[in-house]
Amino acid sequence: MIICICRRINDQGVREAVEAGARSPEAVQAHHGCSFNCGKCRCTIGEVISETLDADDRVLELMAAE
Repeated sequence: MIICICRRINDQGVREAVEAGARSPEAVQAHHGCSFNCGKCRCTIGEVISETLDADDRVLELMAAE
């Protein structure tokens, strides 16, 4: 799903940036070598960051329980 129309960043691109260490919408944009244009995607990028980090935490909890 396209999240940032201006910079053509999709949800997978946000997840890749998070896996590389991005923890803010600005860091996601920087990871892709750009900056915000209109900024309408900022909240959605933040949500995808949170979802990705939450999913990573659940995986780590499951591995620790084994």
